[in-house]
Amino acid sequence: MYIRNLIFTGLVVATAANAGTQQRTNSDRKNILFIVCDDLRPELGCYGQEQIKSPNIDSWAAQSVLFNRAYCNIAVSGASRASLLTGLRPTKNLLQAWNARTDVDVPDAITIQKCFRDAGYTTIANGKIYHHQDEASMKYWDDIMPPTPGTAMGYHSEENLALMQKQKETGKGRRGYFYEHGDYPEKEYLDWQIAEKSIQDLKKLKDQDKPFFLAVGFIRPHLPFVVPQKYWDMYDHSQIEIPDNYILKPGNDIPERALTNWSELRAYSGIPEQGPLDEETAKLMIHGYYASVSFVDAQIGRLLKALEEEGLDKNTTVVLIGDHGWNLGEHGTWCKHSIMNTCLHSTLIINSPEIKTPYRCGQIVEFVDLYPTMCEAAGIDQPAQLEGTSLLPLLKSPEAKTKGYGVSRWANGFTFIQDQYFYTEWRDKDEKIIDRMLFNHSEDEDENYNVAGKDENKAIVRELSEKLLKNRGSNYEK
Repeated sequence: MYIRNLIFTGLVVATAANAGTQQRTNSDRKNILFIVCDDLRPELGCYGQEQIKSPNIDSWAAQSVLFNRAYCNIAVSGASRASLLTGLRPTKNLLQAWNARTDVDVPDAITIQKCFRDAGYTTIANGKIYHHQDEASMKYWDDIMPPTPGTAMGYHSEENLALMQKQKETGKGRRGYFYEHGDYPEKEYLDWQIAEKSIQDLKKLKDQDKPFFLAVGFIRPHLPFVVPQKYWDMYDHSQIEIPDNYILKPGNDIPERALTNWSELRAYSGIPEQGPLDEETAKLMIHGYYASVSFVDAQIGRLLKALEEEGLDKNTTVVLIGDHGWNLGEHGTWCKHSIMNTCLHSTLIINSPEIKTPYRCGQIVEFVDLYPTMCEAAGIDQPAQLEGTSLLPLLKSPEAKTKGYGVSRWANGFTFIQDQYFYTEWRDKDEKIIDRMLFNHSEDEDENYNVAGKDENKAIVRELSEKLLKNRGSNYEK
């Protein structure tokens, strides 16, 4: 320790003697804490959702820049994560499914962890960051805490564990129930463990000479909605309401291809094999989702508190996202896997030393913008492959502007988002348009009526179609 103190003293003296040489210290490191929640749409108090209890994120968001109009580039976890962690748009054929892999689809891409590690950062991934834990680029993490196989389900009850065991042994049957709550120790839940590992990492990282890129991937509010009892009890079940458009509006003209069949949910016990959910099951779904949001909010609160207690909040940019949106009964649908706004619109909140004035940003931003944002916030070079635009100007000033549009997709449908318009078109293998959809959010925020076929919208449809073609991505045909 005495020798270490002498060395440190020598560095300070050398710095004082030579003003042109700057040594990186714990007080001026530019760290990144990247938090990803699976399936977290903007269902938070800070987004105006008064029925939700998310006090930790809400209080932190008040000190941050909250993006009201942030959109994923594809509404499924595997592809969304692969896209944002390479900074590449999903193309016509690549980065388009739940099982998308960067080392298969875009093997030459520089992943974000490689970029930061090459820049001298300690890189750590806790929980679910990529969908696959065996991707070739995983070697660029200095430390990994992957979800243990099976634990992401998180069941504790004997009934659900027995259902899972039966499915494992026979290869048949369904998973456990889509929700579970009980008086089980919170430390037995995977998200608590992910937060705890990350807290311990922060305590170690603060004493290192290297800056860090710490990625933390929480499982909830992904199905199944498994939470400790106290989070379930935060909500009065009798007060849970299903959305106004749970049943499609007459004359909606929404193509069937635009909506999800929510097959993901049908793998769970308690869900009918076909047909809609009855009202009580729908309310249980919403109750479970709300409770899961409150549970993950508590874990994020623990992590952010530790960041502050370790004195790292002043030199760390924190990025919090949901990897895409999620349907909570809108249009009679559940889960992700659709092109509707409920699946594309997601959570994005950033806190950074660069922020002078916390505010709510109404600019349109995309998840491909996150990679360049984190690079610029850290002061490291950006790979040439990146297709997004850094959001750092928006962190520095509420007056800053973005490019003003976003492009999202699901299956072979691509959506162009500009101003109040959400324009979607589907093309066949020969690039011929086979279907269209247009929503004007200034008149129809809930997307109840497709107005692409109305005569008065011909001009705006033509304009948005041309812009979509120009901005689908430089690698669209690959």
